[in-house]
Amino acid sequence: MGQFADAFLHKKKEKVRDVPSLLKRTSVLLKEGYIFSDALFMLLPYHVQELEKWNGKLQQDFNNGASVTDILKNFPIPKHLLLTIQLAEEKGELAETLSQVSEQMKFQQDLQKNVGKLLAYPAFLMMILTIIFVVFRNYFLPNIQQITANSDSEELTSLKLAVVLLHFPDFLLLSLVITFIFIVSCRHYFRKWKVREQLKIIMKIPIVRSVYQYHFTRQFSYLIGSLLVSGISLQQALSILEEQKTSHYVSYIATQLKQRVIFGDSLSEAVKVTQFFASNFEEFIKHGERSGYLGREMLIFSEMLYERMQSILKTCMAAIQPLFFILIAICIIAAYISMLLPIYDLVEIM
Repeated sequence: MGQFADAFLHKKKEKVRDVPSLLKRTSVLLKEGYIFSDALFMLLPYHVQELEKWNGKLQQDFNNGASVTDILKNFPIPKHLLLTIQLAEEKGELAETLSQVSEQMKFQQDLQKNVGKLLAYPAFLMMILTIIFVVFRNYFLPNIQQITANSDSEELTSLKLAVVLLHFPDFLLLSLVITFIFIVSCRHYFRKWKVREQLKIIMKIPIVRSVYQYHFTRQFSYLIGSLLVSGISLQQALSILEEQKTSHYVSYIATQLKQRVIFGDSLSEAVKVTQFFASNFEEFIKHGERSGYLGREMLIFSEMLYERMQSILKTCMAAIQPLFFILIAICIIAAYISMLLPIYDLVEIM
Protein backbone atom coordinates (compact mmCIF):
# COMPACT_ATOMS: atom_id res chain seq x y z
CA MET A 1 0.00 0.00 0.00
CA GLY A 2 2.81 2.38 0.86
CA GLN A 3 4.57 1.70 -2.44
CA PHE A 4 1.33 2.40 -4.30
CA ALA A 5 0.91 5.71 -2.49
CA ASP A 6 4.51 6.72 -3.28
CA ALA A 7 4.00 5.90 -6.96
CA PHE A 8 0.73 7.82 -6.94
CA LEU A 9 2.29 10.94 -5.48
CA HIS A 10 5.27 10.75 -7.81
CA LYS A 11 2.88 10.65 -10.75
CA LYS A 12 0.71 13.45 -9.38
CA LYS A 13 3.48 15.87 -8.36
CA GLU A 14 3.04 18.00 -11.42
CA LYS A 15 -0.76 18.15 -10.94
CA VAL A 16 -0.70 20.06 -7.66
CA ARG A 17 -2.40 23.35 -8.39
CA ASP A 18 -0.65 26.61 -7.53
CA VAL A 19 2.05 25.47 -5.10
CA PRO A 20 3.21 29.08 -4.40
CA SER A 21 -0.29 29.93 -3.19
CA LEU A 22 -0.35 26.80 -1.03
CA LEU A 23 2.93 27.79 0.64
CA LYS A 24 1.84 31.39 1.06
CA ARG A 25 -1.43 30.44 2.73
CA THR A 26 0.34 27.88 4.90
CA SER A 27 2.72 30.62 6.04
CA VAL A 28 -0.21 32.86 6.97
CA LEU A 29 -1.89 30.09 8.97
CA LEU A 30 1.36 29.27 10.78
CA LYS A 31 1.68 32.90 11.83
CA GLU A 32 -1.87 32.75 13.14
CA GLY A 33 -0.98 29.82 15.39
CA TYR A 34 -1.94 26.76 13.35
CA ILE A 35 0.38 23.76 13.38
CA PHE A 36 1.79 22.73 10.01
CA SER A 37 -0.25 19.51 9.61
CA ASP A 38 -3.57 21.25 10.37
CA ALA A 39 -2.75 24.10 7.98
CA LEU A 40 -1.77 21.70 5.20
CA PHE A 41 -4.84 19.48 5.52
CA MET A 42 -7.06 22.56 5.60
CA LEU A 43 -5.62 23.93 2.33
CA LEU A 44 -5.04 20.68 0.47
CA PRO A 45 -8.60 20.34 -0.98
CA TYR A 46 -8.08 23.56 -2.95
CA HIS A 47 -4.87 22.35 -4.60
CA VAL A 48 -5.27 18.64 -5.42
CA GLN A 49 -7.90 16.46 -7.07
CA GLU A 50 -7.69 12.98 -5.54
CA LEU A 51 -7.90 14.28 -1.98
CA GLU A 52 -8.40 10.96 -0.18
CA LYS A 53 -5.19 9.45 -1.55
CA TRP A 54 -3.23 12.59 -0.73
CA ASN A 55 -4.64 12.71 2.79
CA GLY A 56 -3.84 9.04 3.33
CA LYS A 57 -0.22 9.33 2.18
CA LEU A 58 0.49 12.58 4.04
CA GLN A 59 -1.19 11.36 7.23
CA GLN A 60 0.97 8.23 7.06
CA ASP A 61 4.07 10.41 6.71
CA PHE A 62 3.04 12.56 9.67
CA ASN A 63 2.40 9.45 11.77
CA ASN A 64 5.88 8.19 10.90
CA GLY A 65 7.41 11.41 12.22
CA ALA A 66 8.24 13.04 8.89
CA SER A 67 9.60 16.58 9.04
CA VAL A 68 8.09 19.54 7.21
CA THR A 69 10.76 19.20 4.53
CA ASP A 70 9.99 15.51 4.08
CA ILE A 71 6.30 16.32 3.66
CA LEU A 72 6.98 19.09 1.15
CA LYS A 73 9.12 16.73 -0.95
CA ASN A 74 5.80 15.31 -2.13
CA PHE A 75 5.15 18.61 -3.92
CA PRO A 76 6.94 20.01 -7.00
CA ILE A 77 9.30 22.32 -5.09
CA PRO A 78 12.90 22.78 -6.34
CA LYS A 79 15.57 21.11 -4.20
CA HIS A 80 17.46 24.32 -3.43
CA LEU A 81 14.27 25.80 -1.98
CA LEU A 82 13.61 22.64 0.02
CA LEU A 83 17.04 23.07 1.57
CA THR A 84 16.13 26.62 2.58
CA ILE A 85 12.94 25.30 4.18
CA GLN A 86 14.88 22.56 5.99
CA LEU A 87 17.23 25.06 7.63
CA ALA A 88 14.34 27.38 8.50
CA GLU A 89 12.52 24.48 10.15
CA GLU A 90 15.54 23.77 12.34
CA LYS A 91 15.86 27.45 13.29
CA GLY A 92 12.14 27.96 13.97
CA GLU A 93 11.64 30.43 11.11
CA LEU A 94 9.37 28.25 8.99
CA ALA A 95 6.47 30.67 8.50
CA GLU A 96 8.60 33.52 7.18
CA THR A 97 10.67 31.22 4.97
CA LEU A 98 7.60 29.59 3.40
CA SER A 99 6.43 33.06 2.42
CA GLN A 100 9.80 33.86 0.83
CA VAL A 101 9.91 30.51 -1.00
CA SER A 102 6.38 31.17 -2.26
CA GLU A 103 7.46 34.51 -3.73
CA GLN A 104 10.47 32.94 -5.44
CA MET A 105 8.37 30.15 -6.96
CA LYS A 106 5.74 32.69 -8.03
CA PHE A 107 8.40 34.73 -9.81
CA GLN A 108 9.69 31.64 -11.63
CA GLN A 109 6.19 30.60 -12.68
CA ASP A 110 5.34 34.11 -13.90
CA LEU A 111 8.58 34.14 -15.85
CA GLN A 112 7.72 30.84 -17.53
CA LYS A 113 4.21 32.08 -18.37
CA ASN A 114 5.59 35.30 -19.87
CA VAL A 115 8.07 33.34 -21.97
CA GLY A 116 5.20 31.19 -23.24
CA LYS A 117 3.18 34.28 -24.14
CA LEU A 118 6.15 35.89 -25.88
CA LEU A 119 6.83 32.77 -27.93
CA ALA A 120 3.20 32.04 -28.85
CA TYR A 121 2.91 34.61 -31.67
CA PRO A 122 6.36 33.94 -33.22
CA ALA A 123 5.65 30.20 -33.05
CA PHE A 124 2.34 30.73 -34.87
CA LEU A 125 4.09 32.77 -37.58
CA MET A 126 6.75 30.08 -37.94
CA MET A 127 4.04 27.46 -38.40
CA ILE A 128 2.33 29.53 -41.13
CA LEU A 129 5.65 30.12 -42.88
CA THR A 130 6.46 26.41 -42.74
CA ILE A 131 3.13 25.61 -44.38
CA ILE A 132 3.83 28.18 -47.10
CA PHE A 133 7.26 26.68 -47.70
CA VAL A 134 5.84 23.17 -47.98
CA VAL A 135 3.04 24.24 -50.34
CA PHE A 136 5.41 26.19 -52.57
CA ARG A 137 7.94 23.35 -52.60
CA ASN A 138 5.37 20.67 -53.46
CA TYR A 139 3.16 22.55 -55.94
CA PHE A 140 4.72 25.74 -57.31
CA LEU A 141 8.33 24.64 -57.67
CA PRO A 142 7.56 21.42 -59.65
CA ASN A 143 5.62 23.51 -62.19
CA ILE A 144 8.60 25.80 -62.71
CA GLN A 145 10.87 22.80 -63.09
CA GLN A 146 8.47 21.34 -65.67
CA ILE A 147 8.42 24.60 -67.64
CA THR A 148 12.20 24.68 -67.61
CA ALA A 149 12.37 21.09 -68.81
CA ASN A 150 9.89 21.77 -71.64
CA SER A 151 11.84 24.80 -72.83
CA ASP A 152 14.95 22.65 -73.37
CA SER A 153 16.95 25.04 -71.20
CA GLU A 154 19.64 24.15 -68.73
CA GLU A 155 18.48 23.93 -65.15
CA LEU A 156 18.45 27.44 -63.70
CA THR A 157 20.91 28.29 -60.94
CA SER A 158 18.12 30.20 -59.19
CA LEU A 159 16.04 27.03 -59.28
CA LYS A 160 18.76 25.11 -57.48
CA LEU A 161 18.98 27.92 -54.93
CA ALA A 162 15.20 27.85 -54.47
CA VAL A 163 15.29 24.11 -53.76
CA VAL A 164 17.88 24.70 -51.03
CA LEU A 165 16.07 27.69 -49.49
CA LEU A 166 12.72 25.91 -49.47
CA HIS A 167 14.23 23.17 -47.32
CA PHE A 168 15.29 25.72 -44.68
CA PRO A 169 12.40 24.79 -42.30
CA ASP A 170 13.48 21.15 -42.60
CA PHE A 171 17.05 22.04 -41.67
CA LEU A 172 15.82 24.18 -38.77
CA LEU A 173 13.50 21.46 -37.44
CA LEU A 174 16.20 18.81 -37.81
CA SER A 175 18.67 21.02 -35.92
CA LEU A 176 16.18 21.54 -33.08
CA VAL A 177 15.45 17.80 -32.83
CA ILE A 178 19.17 16.91 -32.82
CA THR A 179 19.87 19.59 -30.20
CA PHE A 180 17.01 18.35 -28.02
CA ILE A 181 18.15 14.72 -28.25
CA PHE A 182 21.73 15.76 -27.50
CA ILE A 183 20.71 17.76 -24.41
CA VAL A 184 18.46 14.98 -23.07
CA SER A 185 21.18 12.36 -23.62
CA CYS A 186 23.85 14.50 -21.96
CA ARG A 187 21.57 15.19 -19.01
CA HIS A 188 20.79 11.48 -18.64
CA TYR A 189 24.44 10.44 -18.52
CA PHE A 190 25.48 13.54 -16.55
CA ARG A 191 23.25 12.54 -13.63
CA LYS A 192 25.06 9.21 -13.35
CA TRP A 193 28.40 10.87 -12.63
CA LYS A 194 29.70 11.70 -9.17
CA VAL A 195 29.09 15.21 -7.88
CA ARG A 196 32.79 16.09 -8.12
CA GLU A 197 32.87 15.09 -11.80
CA GLN A 198 29.64 16.98 -12.51
CA LEU A 199 30.98 20.17 -10.98
CA LYS A 200 34.28 19.79 -12.83
CA ILE A 201 32.41 19.68 -16.17
CA ILE A 202 30.08 22.54 -15.19
CA MET A 203 33.02 24.81 -14.35
CA LYS A 204 34.55 24.23 -17.79
CA ILE A 205 31.53 25.47 -19.79
CA PRO A 206 31.66 29.32 -19.95
CA ILE A 207 27.99 30.36 -19.80
CA VAL A 208 26.89 27.42 -17.67
CA ARG A 209 29.76 28.10 -15.26
CA SER A 210 28.63 31.71 -14.73
CA VAL A 211 25.02 30.65 -14.12
CA TYR A 212 26.01 28.05 -11.53
CA GLN A 213 28.51 30.36 -9.85
CA TYR A 214 25.80 32.97 -9.37
CA HIS A 215 23.42 30.29 -8.10
CA PHE A 216 25.94 28.79 -5.65
CA THR A 217 27.00 32.23 -4.45
CA ARG A 218 23.45 33.32 -3.70
CA GLN A 219 22.56 29.97 -2.12
CA PHE A 220 25.61 29.76 0.15
CA SER A 221 25.49 33.43 1.13
CA TYR A 222 21.90 32.91 2.28
CA LEU A 223 22.40 29.53 3.96
CA ILE A 224 25.63 30.35 5.77
CA GLY A 225 24.45 33.86 6.60
CA SER A 226 21.20 32.67 8.15
CA LEU A 227 23.03 30.05 10.22
CA LEU A 228 25.64 32.53 11.44
CA VAL A 229 22.97 35.06 12.38
CA SER A 230 21.22 32.41 14.47
CA GLY A 231 24.39 32.07 16.60
CA ILE A 232 25.95 28.98 15.03
CA SER A 233 29.71 29.00 14.42
CA LEU A 234 31.13 28.86 10.90
CA GLN A 235 32.39 25.28 11.24
CA GLN A 236 29.04 24.15 12.65
CA ALA A 237 27.22 25.88 9.82
CA LEU A 238 29.39 24.14 7.22
CA SER A 239 28.87 20.82 9.02
CA ILE A 240 25.10 21.26 8.84
CA LEU A 241 25.28 21.97 5.12
CA GLU A 242 27.65 19.05 4.63
CA GLU A 243 25.37 16.57 6.40
CA GLN A 244 22.06 17.57 4.77
CA LYS A 245 20.79 15.21 2.06
CA THR A 246 18.58 17.55 0.04
CA SER A 247 21.27 18.97 -2.26
CA HIS A 248 24.35 16.95 -3.19
CA TYR A 249 26.03 20.03 -4.69
CA VAL A 250 25.67 22.00 -1.46
CA SER A 251 26.95 19.05 0.58
CA TYR A 252 30.03 18.61 -1.62
CA ILE A 253 30.93 22.31 -1.73
CA ALA A 254 30.36 22.65 2.03
CA THR A 255 32.77 19.75 2.55
CA GLN A 256 35.43 21.51 0.47
CA LEU A 257 34.96 24.77 2.37
CA LYS A 258 34.98 23.03 5.73
CA GLN A 259 38.28 21.29 4.98
CA ARG A 260 39.92 24.60 4.13
CA VAL A 261 38.51 26.28 7.25
CA ILE A 262 39.71 23.40 9.47
CA PHE A 263 43.20 23.79 8.01
CA GLY A 264 43.22 27.42 9.15
CA ASP A 265 41.94 29.35 6.12
CA SER A 266 39.36 32.06 6.53
CA LEU A 267 36.05 31.67 4.72
CA SER A 268 37.12 34.24 2.12
CA GLU A 269 40.31 32.30 1.40
CA ALA A 270 38.38 29.03 1.19
CA VAL A 271 35.88 30.55 -1.24
CA LYS A 272 38.71 31.82 -3.45
CA VAL A 273 40.39 28.39 -3.59
CA THR A 274 37.24 26.39 -4.39
CA GLN A 275 36.31 28.62 -7.39
CA PHE A 276 32.64 27.66 -7.24
CA PHE A 277 31.47 31.21 -6.57
CA ALA A 278 31.19 34.60 -8.24
CA SER A 279 34.40 36.63 -8.33
CA ASN A 280 33.21 39.40 -5.97
CA PHE A 281 32.02 36.97 -3.27
CA GLU A 282 35.48 36.76 -1.71
CA GLU A 283 35.76 40.54 -1.26
CA PHE A 284 32.30 40.77 0.24
CA ILE A 285 33.14 38.04 2.78
CA LYS A 286 36.40 39.80 3.68
CA HIS A 287 34.46 42.95 4.53
CA GLY A 288 32.10 40.94 6.73
CA GLU A 289 35.00 39.22 8.49
CA ARG A 290 36.62 42.57 9.25
CA SER A 291 33.41 44.21 10.47
CA GLY A 292 32.32 41.24 12.59
CA TYR A 293 28.88 41.13 10.94
CA LEU A 294 29.60 38.35 8.45
CA GLY A 295 26.24 36.61 8.80
CA ARG A 296 24.13 39.72 8.33
CA GLU A 297 26.23 40.99 5.43
CA MET A 298 26.02 37.64 3.66
CA LEU A 299 22.22 37.79 3.91
CA ILE A 300 22.29 41.27 2.39
CA PHE A 301 24.57 40.02 -0.37
CA SER A 302 22.15 37.15 -1.02
CA GLU A 303 19.26 39.60 -1.45
CA MET A 304 21.33 41.74 -3.82
CA LEU A 305 22.25 38.71 -5.92
CA TYR A 306 18.63 37.56 -6.06
CA GLU A 307 17.50 40.96 -7.33
CA ARG A 308 20.32 40.97 -9.89
CA MET A 309 19.45 37.48 -11.09
CA GLN A 310 15.81 38.53 -11.48
CA SER A 311 16.92 41.51 -13.55
CA ILE A 312 19.13 39.33 -15.78
CA LEU A 313 16.31 36.83 -16.31
CA LYS A 314 13.89 39.60 -17.29
CA THR A 315 16.45 41.00 -19.74
CA CYS A 316 17.00 37.57 -21.31
CA MET A 317 13.25 37.05 -21.55
CA ALA A 318 12.83 40.39 -23.31
CA ALA A 319 15.48 39.36 -25.87
CA ILE A 320 13.81 36.06 -26.78
CA GLN A 321 10.98 37.45 -28.91
CA PRO A 322 13.20 39.74 -31.05
CA LEU A 323 15.49 36.79 -31.79
CA PHE A 324 12.53 34.76 -33.00
CA PHE A 325 11.34 37.65 -35.18
CA ILE A 326 14.81 37.87 -36.72
CA LEU A 327 14.59 34.16 -37.53
CA ILE A 328 11.14 34.71 -39.04
CA ALA A 329 12.48 37.61 -41.12
CA ILE A 330 15.22 35.34 -42.48
CA CYS A 331 12.58 32.77 -43.42
CA ILE A 332 10.49 35.43 -45.20
CA ILE A 333 13.53 36.65 -47.15
CA ALA A 334 14.33 33.07 -48.10
CA ALA A 335 10.74 32.56 -49.25
CA TYR A 336 10.81 35.70 -51.43
CA ILE A 337 14.13 34.76 -52.98
CA SER A 338 13.04 31.19 -53.69
CA MET A 339 9.82 32.43 -55.35
CA LEU A 340 10.95 35.50 -57.27
CA LEU A 341 14.37 34.53 -58.69
CA PRO A 342 13.11 31.50 -60.67
CA ILE A 343 10.23 33.60 -62.04
CA TYR A 344 12.59 36.35 -63.22
CA ASP A 345 14.83 33.79 -64.91
CA LEU A 346 11.82 32.18 -66.61
CA VAL A 347 10.74 35.56 -67.96
CA GLU A 348 14.17 35.95 -69.59
CA ILE A 349 13.95 32.46 -71.11
CA MET A 350 10.45 33.01 -72.49
